[in-house]
Amino acid sequence: MKIAKEYQKDIYCLEGDWNSDLRNKMSVKSTLVYLNDCLNIKHIHRPCATAEQFNYYMTEYNKKRYSKYSILYLAFHGNPNEIFLGKDKIDLDLFEETNLGLFKNKIIHFGSCSSLNISKRRLKQFVKNTNALCLSGYKTDIEFNKSTVLDILYFEKLGCYKDIRCVERDMNKEYRELVKTLEFTMIYD
Repeated sequence: MKIAKEYQKDIYCLEGDWNSDLRNKMSVKSTLVYLNDCLNIKHIHRPCATAEQFNYYMTEYNKKRYSKYSILYLAFHGNPNEIFLGKDKIDLDLFEETNLGLFKNKIIHFGSCSSLNISKRRLKQFVKNTNALCLSGYKTDIEFNKSTVLDILYFEKLGCYKDIRCVERDMNKEYRELVKTLEFTMIYD
């Protein structure tokens, strides 16, 4: 069992466009501001609409200067085994391949519909190959507001414990109905 190095877990967030109408302002940015203001969880937030941008920001994320941002929050539209970046998409296989061993002491959270709706065995392989502390996200299509509320509760719990098993225990105990409805899942060694 891997244990986090510290309690404080800040967020590095890449976010796609939620709506093709550019007047629509839906974003997790206000969620990140709330987490900073109320829970002192710092963040870096970058909009990301192309594979080129995604790859650039992932290269940046893996630099030592961002090591304290131990939660990688990927807020995109999704399908099983993939996320959508506008017209481009990234599948978990390619994401894993380009980040082999790079996520030591990191939590990768997919704030996207159905991205983790693949076999548990495959998800465990992803965690092992990327060396992630934990992989989390949703196995079904999710409503933005409900999943954002659960994300807030999850990020708060991550700051309460170093042992990821305690986070999973509390999520299932305290937020059972929302966890079940959204098919929220956590995978770790």
